[in-house]
Amino acid sequence: MRQKLSRPSEKDYLGYKILLTLLIAIFAEKGFGEEFAAEAFLLNASVADNGTSGALPSSYSTATQYLDYPGSFNSTRLFRLEMANLPVFGDLSQTLNGAINYAIDPNTLINVFGQTLTTSDIAVLPLLQGSREDRLNDPTFRPLPCDGCNQMRDVVYMTNINFMRRFDFEFPRIDISTRPIPVQFSIGATTKYYYEELEGGDYLSQNLNADLGMSMKLLWGWDPVTKLSDRNVTFHVSGFELLPTKQSSEFGGVQVYESLTRRYHLTASIEEAFPSWNSTVALGMTQKSEQGNVPAIGIEWGFQNIFFLRGGYDADYLSAGATVSWQWIGLNYAFRHHELGTSLYQVSLQLQWP
Repeated sequence: MRQKLSRPSEKDYLGYKILLTLLIAIFAEKGFGEEFAAEAFLLNASVADNGTSGALPSSYSTATQYLDYPGSFNSTRLFRLEMANLPVFGDLSQTLNGAINYAIDPNTLINVFGQTLTTSDIAVLPLLQGSREDRLNDPTFRPLPCDGCNQMRDVVYMTNINFMRRFDFEFPRIDISTRPIPVQFSIGATTKYYYEELEGGDYLSQNLNADLGMSMKLLWGWDPVTKLSDRNVTFHVSGFELLPTKQSSEFGGVQVYESLTRRYHLTASIEEAFPSWNSTVALGMTQKSEQGNVPAIGIEWGFQNIFFLRGGYDADYLSAGATVSWQWIGLNYAFRHHELGTSLYQVSLQLQWP
């Protein structure tokens, strides 16, 4: 991917003060109470890069991309809005993402992110009466058709504040025939909070936690004359749910806590530009702690920064995705094929304004 290199500038420590304030605030939060075994609420990657099994960041920047790749810098001032439909509980859920980027300086970036995920028409099924034998022998024990069952709605709210800092330097020349390789090293920290409520107040859940990511991008194809690079190599490591806080849930007025499992992702990727074809190709591999020993792999092809095709594989599923974007609007589609033969598709419309 052809990319301009930003040179470092002398700035004060405002960015570091903001990061320190955020970390102090989140480490002050603790949870106490009874623990229970359940699955923590974890967000998936954004729709536009789901087609690569999350193995590499999409060249088409999305509202939630920085959650998995906080070291990836793009436009310095940008507002993104992403709307998607996806199957949950056998029906369609609606998700709305929004993110605002603000640059303190060319190498310091702050993201503010918000999301709502709404699942409607959840049927409240009646409890079965008697034993299995009772229901076989006596029709009065059998449940009535659920056409008249009460319908409930589940809503998830999530907010994030993400801080990124990039440092530029160069690998020195090895001999007179070689040239220095510019390097972009970046670090990102995300404070995140989510709140989930089942309409009627029978179930509430919330959590405050933090993510951390670091990346090193080598502009291997750097041309000192044009100030562009047509080959980039990136190494990235990220950790999720770093704090010892617990996910608090309430069932019918009884509050319990669930310990969160810390996760990590290790990623290596390469981007190659083909100017004669007006194309870029990216190939990546990610080792995920929650996926065991099988790494995820992904590939993305982009044409004139308008059309993108993606494919990916990890231990759970095959995936594919596509994006068509023009100026401030983009349409994204992603598909996953599971071992059980079921499929999960996501469709989103994204709007962005610089």
